[in-house]
Amino acid sequence: MVVYDVKEDSKGYLWLGTEAGIFRYDGIHFQTFQVPNAQGKSFTTMQEDSRGRMYFINFSSQLFYFFQGETRQVLLPDKLQKQGLKHYLIDQDDRIWITGKAGGLYVGDPYTQQWQYIEGFSTNKQQKLLYASKIFRDAYNRIWVLTYKSLLQIGPQLNLIRTINLPQNYLYFTFIKNEIICSTYSPSFSVYNLETTQWQPVFEDLANQEALVSGIYRDHQGNIWVLTNQGTHIYSPQYRQKLSKTIFLKNKFVSDIVQDREGNYWFTTLGNGIFKMPNKGILHFKADNSELKYEQINDLEEDAKGNLFIATNGNQLFYFDTQKQKITQKYRLPQGDVECMLWDESRQRLYVENGELLTFDMQRMKVIDNIFGGNTSKSLSLYQNKYLIVASGSSGFISPLGRASPAIAADIFPDFDYSDSYRTRTLRDKRSRTVWTETNQLRFWIGFTDGLYFYENNKQYELKTRDQQAIIALDISQDANGVLWVGTAQQGVFAIKNKQIVQHINVKNGLISNYCRRVFKEDNHLYLGTDKGLQVYNLQTKQSRVFDQSDGLPSNEIRDLVVQKDKIYLATAAGLSVLKKSFNTTNYTPPLIYITGVALRNQPQKIQPQYYLDYDENNLTIYFTGIAFRSGGKFRYKYRMKGLDEQWIYSNSTNNLARYSALPSGKYQFQVKTINEDGIESEKTAFITIDIAYPIWEKWWFITFITVLILALITTIVFFRVRAYQRKVRLENAFNKAALESLKLQMNPHFIFNAMGAIQHYILTNDSKNASIYLAKFSRLMRAVLENSRQEYIYLDEEIEMLENYLILQNLRHEGTFEYQVTIDDQLDPEMITIPPMFAQPFIENAIEHGIAHLKENGLITVDFSLQQNVIVLKITDNGRGIEDSLQAKSTQTKEHRSLATIITKERIALYQQSLKKNITFKVKSLDQGTQVIFHLPYQQV
Repeated sequence: MVVYDVKEDSKGYLWLGTEAGIFRYDGIHFQTFQVPNAQGKSFTTMQEDSRGRMYFINFSSQLFYFFQGETRQVLLPDKLQKQGLKHYLIDQDDRIWITGKAGGLYVGDPYTQQWQYIEGFSTNKQQKLLYASKIFRDAYNRIWVLTYKSLLQIGPQLNLIRTINLPQNYLYFTFIKNEIICSTYSPSFSVYNLETTQWQPVFEDLANQEALVSGIYRDHQGNIWVLTNQGTHIYSPQYRQKLSKTIFLKNKFVSDIVQDREGNYWFTTLGNGIFKMPNKGILHFKADNSELKYEQINDLEEDAKGNLFIATNGNQLFYFDTQKQKITQKYRLPQGDVECMLWDESRQRLYVENGELLTFDMQRMKVIDNIFGGNTSKSLSLYQNKYLIVASGSSGFISPLGRASPAIAADIFPDFDYSDSYRTRTLRDKRSRTVWTETNQLRFWIGFTDGLYFYENNKQYELKTRDQQAIIALDISQDANGVLWVGTAQQGVFAIKNKQIVQHINVKNGLISNYCRRVFKEDNHLYLGTDKGLQVYNLQTKQSRVFDQSDGLPSNEIRDLVVQKDKIYLATAAGLSVLKKSFNTTNYTPPLIYITGVALRNQPQKIQPQYYLDYDENNLTIYFTGIAFRSGGKFRYKYRMKGLDEQWIYSNSTNNLARYSALPSGKYQFQVKTINEDGIESEKTAFITIDIAYPIWEKWWFITFITVLILALITTIVFFRVRAYQRKVRLENAFNKAALESLKLQMNPHFIFNAMGAIQHYILTNDSKNASIYLAKFSRLMRAVLENSRQEYIYLDEEIEMLENYLILQNLRHEGTFEYQVTIDDQLDPEMITIPPMFAQPFIENAIEHGIAHLKENGLITVDFSLQQNVIVLKITDNGRGIEDSLQAKSTQTKEHRSLATIITKERIALYQQSLKKNITFKVKSLDQGTQVIFHLPYQQV
């Protein structure tokens, strides 16, 4: 991809202007932004103002800025739109300075959209026209405008302050205090001193190169980077010394560079994308910046001078001069990849595996012997200074040092198989990976794929762990104290002394990986080449230093390592890396953290510091972004919803959201922080405040209202219950009173007196039979009246029996002056029906006393019970003198008696209706001869 430039904004994001659009990078995700009305997709020249607005232009002379999630176009003056924008700059007051393609300078206020055009400046000599091309701002916020062979300083009032005549057609400028570094397109550099007004050439070593300059950059340490179409060079702040002989990104067109707040360098290129260099203190030798043809390095071997032989994939052997820090020699080998090497100092020979085991003579600089072929050697070691111990892909064996060397003595492991054709003695037919011969001991070790074996006294022994597990060794080395250090495939590192395991270190007690391909001990430090980078483990303090890809290592796969006085050389899958032995990769720069989104019910919301939500708006998703470029995505988040849970929740860098599906009503503060790869937390905590309203039924005023309402309801209920109770008591009292009145009507004193007189008459006349009958009827009637007056319903047959007894007694009292009949409808079953009692008796008494008592002939009273429309119809009929005649009677007793009976009956009916909720009606009907009383009574079917 073509990337024109890179910019770090005030929030720590990286912005990239590319041929495919404008991008923002947070260390994990690239985010692209739509640019409405843009005439093309390529953007460049990004600048940020004090409000955080990021400006950029395209190649169609359009100026845009991005702010708060939106991209807007800057409306340019008509004249400038016609001629086209050439260059622009944002000053400290957020004013926009623009040069047009046809000359002239425009200064605009982005807030008022007012533009001022400057065509030239008045001087003492003449009106000097301004043909501006580029605009710059130095460290003191002074504005400089480049014209043809002149650099003009312009003041805040748009006045000309200084003119610097340029000796050459300079295009690139870097302002450092009172000095300006200038460069032409072809490499020609000078420094101009603003105080002495003197020019001085610099970077003269680049003058003879054919590279074309694309920019100059000054990093945080003051170092000067020169960008070209063939790579990047770095110089000291004094411009004299080249800090590194390495050409960074050699043969690549480097278009821009920026050093971020963590110290990482970002290089953009035209055609090769963007590159990150976490640490310029590490040197990388790869195919694009050295003699290496293949970048995977399999083995390093150190000679007596401290220089290195480099074995790679491919048929070449390289010699690296550690003083000059470069490859000085390379040798072509017969076949392909080089798997392993061994330097023989006494013979000045290098044994090289190259499909065959070869002997390379350093004096004659050529291969002088082919020891054997057919076995791919993995590791080599000298034994007794006259044999080679070889770990190969098929076995572990002993070999002579060359074809002309003496054969293996017969007393050397005589019990093991010997090959006459190869002159080798096979120790074990099993794939092996590493060998080591102990110093000052006639003992050597071979690591096979199924266990670790040692050989001494012509015998073979296996060493296992304390729990009898096989040790799968990948590398063996020996320290100055004679302790063997064994790196394994899955078990970490073992320390072995006198054929006993004395120490075991793995991920449980300090290692970053149990896979240790290379191990080397110096003093108290253990240097480990793992699949997760380089680890330097302090055996005394148990502390570690780790160097991996996040620190600038091109690959975490360490295939070999060499530790020298002040440097560490690492063979990786992506080239040779050289770093200082005293490296410190702890990233003390606190990461950044931002809340980047809030969604309510999965609908994005505008980001704001505080949210006021309804009680049902409690499904929240909060998005956040941490910026820790150096961590390479290995940072973590910790967050919590304070007010809901005080405990922090931890998540990895790719899980950058927190979801709360049902937050209860209340006030909360969501807090989130970033933790970088070394445990350093962000200085600030990003937070938002959330206030979720209580539902109406949980608000204090509503609870108070409901409480008052409930209390009022309870009070009302209690009031009405008391009132109902009082009413019931009144009803019961009234009912009892009515019953008593009814009872009084039933037990009329005249009726009782006459009845007792009749009984006395029967006794005095010795008519014991009638006396007995009368007395029985009277007592039965009194008992029935007393019992039934307390009941709401009685059986119909009991009511009829009581009426018949009453009529019999009245008939006896009146000496048979009337007749009576009690009839029942055939539809009625007296024994299965109940009715309210004692409504008929008062009116029967009225019929006797006021109706038929005054007749000369016998009277007749009929009582009829019938069923009509779900009610019992009770008819009481007499043939007496009738209502009208009765009303004309002058007897006071009679009127009072009748009036009382009617009133009490009405009261009883009202009480029954209230207590039983049943309707009872009666009416008195005047006949031609007599009176008829009709009752409609409710009944119950038993």
